[in-house]
Amino acid sequence: MEIRQAVVSEAAFLSALAVESKAHWGYSLDVIESWRQQLQISSADIVSRPIFVGVIDDKIVGFYALMPSRSVWELESFWVAPPFMRRGFGRRLLTHALDKSFRGGASSVTVDADPNAEAFYLSCGAVRRSEIPAPIPDQPNRVRPQMVFDTLPATPK
Repeated sequence: MEIRQAVVSEAAFLSALAVESKAHWGYSLDVIESWRQQLQISSADIVSRPIFVGVIDDKIVGFYALMPSRSVWELESFWVAPPFMRRGFGRRLLTHALDKSFRGGASSVTVDADPNAEAFYLSCGAVRRSEIPAPIPDQPNRVRPQMVFDTLPATPK
């Protein structure tokens, strides 16, 4: 997998990939639709912040967006296309994102995670620092884990 910076012309594709990846977790169409605006990646986003794509055979299979700040950076978006999940591509993208962040001056990287992604982030070395209520119609007790990375993930053996 090649990892490269996103280009403006990919904004609509990245938005669609985010929606497809979120829908993979079995959320209702109504809930997905209510999140559609939050999942959008605009041309301005691509120009204004670090957004990188993972590419295999000229096909984008995942991407991430960072929100840099002085010391604590945020992994703002992180999506892998469902057919490419659980194949190591997400870990490679995440390692790239964290490397970019720490080389850019971050002392830590935070993630406002979907509950379905928590196990992935934990397996990559994140720590759950807190949670925020995030109820949806069929899951009134749903919460979003607030994760943090203080170091790069260990390379799997």
